[in-house]
Amino acid sequence: MKVVFVSSEIYPFAKTGGLADIAGALPVKITKHGIRTFAFMPLYKTVDTEKFGIKPINVKLDVYLNGRSYTFEVYKLIDGVSYFFLKNDELFGRDYLYGTPEGDYPDNDVRFGAFSYAVMEFIKNEGLNPDIIHVNDWQTSLIPVLTYYKYGWHDVKTVLTIHNLAYQGIFDKYSIERLNLGWDLFHMEALEFYDKVNFLKGGIVFSTAVTTVSPTYAKEILTPEYGYGLDGLLRKYENKLFGIINGIDYDVWNPETDKHIYKNYCSFTLQNKDINKEMFLKETGLKDKSKPLFIFIGRFAKQKGIDLIIDSIDDLSKLPINLAILGSGDKGYNDFFESIKGKYENIFVKVGYDEPLSRKMYASADFLTMPSLFEPCGLNQMIAMRYGTLVVARKTGGLNDTVKDISEKDGYGIVFEKPEKHEFLNAISRAVELYKNKTTFEDLRKKVMELDFSIESTAAKYIKLYENIKYSREVKL
Repeated sequence: MKVVFVSSEIYPFAKTGGLADIAGALPVKITKHGIRTFAFMPLYKTVDTEKFGIKPINVKLDVYLNGRSYTFEVYKLIDGVSYFFLKNDELFGRDYLYGTPEGDYPDNDVRFGAFSYAVMEFIKNEGLNPDIIHVNDWQTSLIPVLTYYKYGWHDVKTVLTIHNLAYQGIFDKYSIERLNLGWDLFHMEALEFYDKVNFLKGGIVFSTAVTTVSPTYAKEILTPEYGYGLDGLLRKYENKLFGIINGIDYDVWNPETDKHIYKNYCSFTLQNKDINKEMFLKETGLKDKSKPLFIFIGRFAKQKGIDLIIDSIDDLSKLPINLAILGSGDKGYNDFFESIKGKYENIFVKVGYDEPLSRKMYASADFLTMPSLFEPCGLNQMIAMRYGTLVVARKTGGLNDTVKDISEKDGYGIVFEKPEKHEFLNAISRAVELYKNKTTFEDLRKKVMELDFSIESTAAKYIKLYENIKYSREVKL
């Protein structure tokens, strides 16, 4: 079987969030199962081609869009997976992947539309003849549309994975013309969405199968609360919608071998985790190792429950805890967290992306907090548990599928129901009480390290899907 895997970001080459982690790990794992895998990504300005050994292959692709031609140079890296990076500096030679802190790039439809066309042209010109084209999120959702409507490859199965339905790639109606698509696609059964063009909607309609990143989220997005205007469409195509929980690469996330943490450890040497905590407190200026250390790592976005943390910050400063916060995102949130640096003696803040620091935090913390308003899957909780850190999470999406409250049989985390300040603070207080019970706490730390949230099980489910999905689509034009 041959699979073409297309993503706007792939770890370790480019990353803004969990999409990159899965797009990095899943092709590697399915390749190890004997599947020939070709992975495609734009070659951004930020990709270190020298570090990774990414080389040009003297292949050029011309894409005619928006009244002009865009030329892509092709770069390649073979490391089990055959990686192809498509370079056009006008479109992707920018400081950020999708937009500046002030907002998205206004030409993102042309940027990712041209990239999608370029992928299709490469597949055609090089005779790849894939059995499956697997695309991810709105940035590559035009590919199922092109596969079926523009190129007529009706025998090629396409899989669209929705990592976060809140981001859909919505543009003005004249995007149809900029992308050289026919106006016969601009209606409610195809790409039209409230008189605009919706990339993700097109992907849902034209793909052979749609997956999302946890069973609970697959059910949630069928409702108006979580459907972001596409719940009706998803209910229509529910027969081809599957929820497959993401996993993490246990080779990448491993406290026994992680070079970034202070001291390596495993479930049998958890005393070394305490050494990590002591050294982290020293590095950050936090005091009193007897207090439980809570961490938050992630995007500063409404989705992640950041408002709950902000509203609770004074209360958290008065609890017998230490708190470390790492992340960046919306400018207003960035400004707030910059403004509280040094204000509270038990709260450390760093605004920005810092993977080595994040790994130290996972290795040092007693609890990770994820108060998300919604969470399609979430990888942070899996990483935390891999590092023996218990999780305080809101009951939603993938958090519901991976974190089980200690009040339940065989529970191992702290879960709260409503995204409200008092429930969040109550969950933190429950964690503090759990921490005081050293025997139970130590048992749970060991238990979560031995849970299996590896990408291996995710890969096995995708391979089964690849082998069993049918060619039929319910497309009406």
